[in-house]
Amino acid sequence: MIAAESAESGAPAPGALLEPARQLAEYEMLFEVGIKLSGTLDLTTVLELALEHAEHVCQAETSSIWELDEERRDLFFRVVRGRAAGAIRGMRLPLGEGIVGSVALSGEAEVVNDVGADPRWHGDPAGAFQTRAILAVPLIALGSVIGVVQLLNPVDRDRFTEGDLRRMRQFAAILAPALQNARLYAAQRRQFLSMVTSLAEALEKKDPYTRGHVRRVVGYSILLGDEMGLGRDELHDLWLAATLHDIGKIGIPDRILGKPAPLDPDEAEVMRRHTVFGAEIVTPLANPQVLVGVRNHHERLDGKGYPDGLRDPEIPLGARIIAVADTFDAMTTSRPYRAGLPGERAAAEILAGAGTQLCPRVVAAFRRLFETGRFTPEAADGFSGMLFEPALAP
Repeated sequence: MIAAESAESGAPAPGALLEPARQLAEYEMLFEVGIKLSGTLDLTTVLELALEHAEHVCQAETSSIWELDEERRDLFFRVVRGRAAGAIRGMRLPLGEGIVGSVALSGEAEVVNDVGADPRWHGDPAGAFQTRAILAVPLIALGSVIGVVQLLNPVDRDRFTEGDLRRMRQFAAILAPALQNARLYAAQRRQFLSMVTSLAEALEKKDPYTRGHVRRVVGYSILLGDEMGLGRDELHDLWLAATLHDIGKIGIPDRILGKPAPLDPDEAEVMRRHTVFGAEIVTPLANPQVLVGVRNHHERLDGKGYPDGLRDPEIPLGARIIAVADTFDAMTTSRPYRAGLPGERAAAEILAGAGTQLCPRVVAAFRRLFETGRFTPEAADGFSGMLFEPALAP
């Protein structure tokens, strides 16, 4: 690089001395961003990291990432931050429409510093936010546009610069492969979860008296886990374990599984084997945390459970949570030989079992939820869906 020189002294101009150091700092930051983005396949994490760092690359009032829905041929928001977030979250935009849609269609970045003069601009949604300038850069992976990163209104400046555009192009080149990998991983996980759900639903067809049991136990388990402060990854493992908790009943003879009367001692012993069968089925599919949830959700703190006779503190937390959810649903579900208990009566039984059959910590979480009216099938179903679906599908 040839440095600019002062006309009088022949020395490099002050700005020219700063420029290499500034560019080096930018490259170091982009390198760090690349390392962080490559360290996760979780789509939500990738997007949150991306916008967090986009705001460091170019200060703007609002930043967002649009993704391209190839089937619908439109763009939708995964994440949006800043002053306009509330007004534009949830919008969808046809491919080719507006400035962002044009960038997605052409694959060429644009800076529009006077949006009011651009015929593609159709105005802001109702609200206080006013868009003055837009910087939009396509996210390109394997030669195809998969989305657009967009900045609105530079902070403390009246326009985006060529330097802003250059930095965002570099940032987009790092973000696009990480985003594509996370999208592919999310699609694979969605397919796996769909397969798991289909297995659980196939089992319920063998026992019509427990229809909906798995869905309710999953929802109750997620409510309890969230109330106890489990993180997203732990809740995902809990979701999977709860979904598969009774999968071993596939190996139980129909005459026992569908018997319209209480089981005799020999039949009950065969039924208890479903936890072992389930663990054998799940072993190739899931990690150890899921496996123990399937195998040990009928263990008791006093050691009188099955199949391993574990005692406190040997019983894994996931199994303890599923045990409370499973017990409550079993008590409130009617069978041909007995009517289900009212919720209040079943809740009293759960509280009475704390410390002997059930874990006191989980029962305490159950009590908080039940007494505030949050431990219901409707709440459980809605919360479970809200937790996972936005990260898995447009």
